[in-house]
Amino acid sequence: MKKTFLLILLISIIFSVNSYAQLIKTKKEKEPVTEEEKIKEKEKKIEQPEKQEVQKKEEKEIIQTKITKTKKSKRKPRNISTFSPYKQTQNSDTQINKIKLLKVNKTKHKPYTKKNFTQDVFYDKPIKYHHKIPPRFIYRGIWIRYYFVFDNGFYFFNGYPYYVYHNYLHRYSYTDPGSYDLVDSVTDKVYATFYGFNLKQSYDRSADLRDRLNREEGFYRYFCAERFEYDSNYKYDWDPDDYSDWYWD
Repeated sequence: MKKTFLLILLISIIFSVNSYAQLIKTKKEKEPVTEEEKIKEKEKKIEQPEKQEVQKKEEKEIIQTKITKTKKSKRKPRNISTFSPYKQTQNSDTQINKIKLLKVNKTKHKPYTKKNFTQDVFYDKPIKYHHKIPPRFIYRGIWIRYYFVFDNGFYFFNGYPYYVYHNYLHRYSYTDPGSYDLVDSVTDKVYATFYGFNLKQSYDRSADLRDRLNREEGFYRYFCAERFEYDSNYKYDWDPDDYSDWYWD
């Protein structure tokens, strides 16, 4: 009888302990979540879709870059003639250049007449010189405007003659063929062309008319520039499609 009582008591104690443990566990599960934990939980929910969105965007950019590279590698050279005097240098929807023109001094071009130098470098075709012109010096993709910080006048550099005017360098050879345009900087249209001469003759004639027109205007509106000739058979280290302000078809 005593043993039976002890057994019943032991079972009751075990049952009570289990019940108490289950009660504590239930209370813990029902305890309210702290404000900090709530914020962390919300942040996790927000971060998850954002990370997925960023990952999708990065994957899309990688695919687009690959497609662009493939297109560039397959693109054929453009058949463009910038040398023709009849080329339309300004589209109908192009806005007039809103530039501040500098006042001009009353100067007149003085052709260099002395031949006290020996030209060591020669270009029998203008395009051979144009191959090495960096794109930053090709204005609108049509004219060579080589910026050079020197006073106006004749200079001889690295075996080749040049004429500097208003901080721009112009080829000035007695022997090499070349052509100059007289360009209106406000409209970017050709005012006059000087073709069929050597570079010196072309520049002298263009500069004479330029100075006369600028004196009448009172501003540096007109400039002389050698016409750039694009060679579709030559492998340039730059892409003309990267220059949106160029007047190319």
